Amino acid sequence: MYNIFLSGLAVSDQAQTVASQTSALRQAAQSAAAARTDVSEMRDQVERLAMLTQAMWELVAERLHLTETDLEQKAQEVDLRDGKADGKMSSHPLRCPQCGRVSNSRHKKCLYCGLLFEGSVFG
Repeated sequence: MYNIFLSGLAVSDQAQTVASQTSALRQAAQSAAAARTDVSEMRDQVERLAMLTQAMWELVAERLHLTETDLEQKAQEVDLRDGKADGKMSSHPLRCPQCGRVSNSRHKKCLYCGLLFEGSVFG
C-alpha cells in the first residue's frame, strides 16, 4: 500500500513537471511568434525606407545634376564623422543642458529630466 502511495506521488510530481514544461514551451512559442511578427514589421519598414531613400536620391540627383560618385563620396564623409569607416553612424554621449546628466545621442529627450533635445531631424 505504501509503495502505491509513493508511486502516486512520483506520478503526481512527473505530471506537475510536464505541466510546467508545457507551460514554459507555450510561453516560448508565444515569444517566438511575437519576435517573428516584430522582425516582419521591421523588414517592411526597412523596405519602405529603402524605397523612399531611392526616390529621394533620384529626385535630388535629377534636379541638382549629381552622380552616384557624388553620393558615395558624401556617404564616406558621413561615415567617417565618428572616426570609423564602418558603414554606420555611431551615437555619442550628449550632456543635457537642463540637468547636466549624460544621455545617448539617439534619444530624443533626456532620460533623467525629460527635456526634449534640439537637433537634427535624422537623430
